[in-house]
Amino acid sequence: MASMITPANVATDPAADGALVAAACTSHECAYCVSPIVSGQRWVREKIYEASTGNGPCYRRYHADLFADEELSCWEKHEMELELARTARTAVRVM
Repeated sequence: MASMITPANVATDPAADGALVAAACTSHECAYCVSPIVSGQRWVREKIYEASTGNGPCYRRYHADLFADEELSCWEKHEMELELARTARTAVRVM
C-alpha cells in the first residue's frame, strides 16, 4: 500500500473505501481523532492506493492545525506513529 500526501483546503470525495457515499461530499472527519473537520480549518488529505481491491484510491483526512494545549497536529501524530512502526519493523529485521 503506497500513499501520496496532498495538502488541501477544500475537496469533495465521492469515493470512500471504494463505494460511492453522498455524505463524503458534505462531511469530513479526521482519521486520527475522528472529530469533524469544519469549514475554515486547515487539513491534509492522504491518498491511499490499494491495488489488491481494484477500486481505485481512497482518502483519509487529518487536522493540520493544532488544537488548544496540543504540541502536535493530528497529521503530525499520524506521521509519528507511522515512523515508529517503520522503525520497529526495521529493528526486528536487524536482530
